[in-house]
Amino acid sequence: MEAATDDGSGSGSSVGCDWSRLPEDMLVNVLGAMHVADAVRSGAVCTSWHAAYTAFRRHRVPSPRQPPCLLYASDFVDPGDAALHCPASGSTLRIPFPRAPLARRPLLGSGRGWLVTADEASDLHLLNPVTRAQVALPPITALYHVKSFTDELGDPVYNEHGDPMYKVYENLLNDQCKIDLEPTILDAPDAYCMYYRVVLSASPSAGRACIVLLLHMPHGEISFARLGDERWTVVKRSDDTGLPWRFFYTDAMYNDVDGLFYLLRHDGTMISLELNGPSPVARQILSSAPKPVSSTKYLVQTPSGDILQVWRVGDYDDLPPGYEDEKEFNTTDLQLYKVDLDHGKVEMIKSLPDYVLFLGYNGSMCLPVKDFPGLKSNCAYITADFEEYVDVSKSNRREIGIWSMKEKSMSSLVDVSQFTCPWLNWPSPIWIKPSFL
Repeated sequence: MEAATDDGSGSGSSVGCDWSRLPEDMLVNVLGAMHVADAVRSGAVCTSWHAAYTAFRRHRVPSPRQPPCLLYASDFVDPGDAALHCPASGSTLRIPFPRAPLARRPLLGSGRGWLVTADEASDLHLLNPVTRAQVALPPITALYHVKSFTDELGDPVYNEHGDPMYKVYENLLNDQCKIDLEPTILDAPDAYCMYYRVVLSASPSAGRACIVLLLHMPHGEISFARLGDERWTVVKRSDDTGLPWRFFYTDAMYNDVDGLFYLLRHDGTMISLELNGPSPVARQILSSAPKPVSSTKYLVQTPSGDILQVWRVGDYDDLPPGYEDEKEFNTTDLQLYKVDLDHGKVEMIKSLPDYVLFLGYNGSMCLPVKDFPGLKSNCAYITADFEEYVDVSKSNRREIGIWSMKEKSMSSLVDVSQFTCPWLNWPSPIWIKPSFL
């Protein structure tokens, strides 16, 4: 590689500059300041840069501030591979998945630079799309209310496609329920529909320090596991745990400052959950909220430490001719509420002039725009995260765009038709902040 330089004579002459001869320690420092996608590309420049990239990865240098990227499978990249599209820069990086094609794995969450996916048995795995490291979580049958479907002899029962099946029981924890409810039968490859939200307390590279919180069927219950656990631990409603409500949790977040999970219910009420001790300890922190509307609700923490509830309101619209048998969901409003933990109340706010939101099936993010000049302030970058899109309607159009809180309107992520965007395939795309750790 060569770069033109001025020799000071004003003649505009150029001298050769061999960037491949930069010292490795200098290159490692440069790589540490790059975005992950740029660092990956730099490792392919030449032999010496690849050696520096290898050393950078070996030293496990923490990733610098990363802009979120949209991870998706697409016919525009090689079959089974994925792409990372960065809206801050407009660039796209192809991610190979030689052993676990992304097109066959639903994306059920993301956090700390890792994806949450499910295999053919609907068992959960954590996957770093950059390093391709993978960690298995306890199987689906390690949840308290899920059993393998077997006959009287204990042999597995299969469906017409030869897939094993599971029984999901609804009242195993309800001592007051006198009705023997029939279990829900789920085919193993499709049983991932029972996972509502997955939240990580730390990067899986931290091992046992990483707690995985799971919200799941039948009605938004809570289970958790540490990396390496063989079973999921259900959080029961009891005097020992202090859990005020058993059902209807829809979103959660982890607070690095106080080491607590915060959980949001469908009606806007909230609890905190301590999972670092010998047993779970829950505390009700918000018992009332504004009159709830039919909406998807998110918990988001701002860089200053405030906790927000974001209510995403929308409606189903008819599609153009040729799509009469389908519906599409469109966001019509975002309502923002700042949570006052000291007084147990919320206050509606109209805008976030210094911040940008990323909402979807990912762990929700709120970032300062000053750190990412390519992003739009007072906006929310949105992906579809409704169950019918993630679990059922695999070919439907997916809502992916930028919601302006000032204009109360949605714009395309890029200036192309929404029906030709490369990321509208299944699995449903998801936001992620790439990481080498």
